Amino acid sequence: MAKIAKKLFFDIPGIGRVNSLPGATFNPGGQKRTSKAADTGIVGYDEEPVAPSCDFKIANTADVDQNVLRNLTDVNVSVQDDNGKMWVISGAWMTDPPTLTGGEYDCKMEGVSADPVS
Repeated sequence: MAKIAKKLFFDIPGIGRVNSLPGATFNPGGQKRTSKAADTGIVGYDEEPVAPSCDFKIANTADVDQNVLRNLTDVNVSVQDDNGKMWVISGAWMTDPPTLTGGEYDCKMEGVSADPVS
C-alpha cells in the first residue's frame, strides 16, 4: 500500500529547513478558470493567473527570528513532502508579517513561479 504524504518541509534562504506544523498547504499556482454563461448555456471560460503560494505554521523556538521572516523577499523556497516530491517557488516573498500566536508563527508566502524538481 502506498504511503500518503501529509507533511511539508520548507527550505528558506537565511533560515534553513523549516519543519512546518500540521496543516501546511502548497499551491503551485497556474490559472484560475471561471465559466462564462450565455443565454444558451456555458460558452467557455476565462483565465486569471494565480501566484504559487504556501501557508505554514512554525513553532516559536529560540532559533526562529521573526525579523528575518517578515523581511523575506525575492527568495527561492524549496517545498518538499514526506514522500520526497519537491518544488521550488522562485522569487518568493512573505505576504504578511508573520503573526505569533500561542507559540506559533503563522506564515504565508507567494512567488513568481513554481516548478517541480526532478
